[in-house]
Amino acid sequence: MAYAYYDEAADIAWFPTGDSEDVVSERVAGSLRDYDRETHRLVAIEVWDASTRLPKTLLDTLPAPASAHGPGS
Repeated sequence: MAYAYYDEAADIAWFPTGDSEDVVSERVAGSLRDYDRETHRLVAIEVWDASTRLPKTLLDTLPAPASAHGPGS
């Protein structure tokens, strides 16, 4: 299971919405959307320049990437 995170240095927030072993990405204004190649289900959203697009209160609640996947990652 993947967890959302915020990489402050890169200013990127990542929000998983599902799992997939084979992902295709679609670039849209200010972000990437990842879809499962077979089912076309949305499996993640990556928000670029997150500090200008998302509320600071939300970003403050997200872990850094290194700790986003729980213990032992």
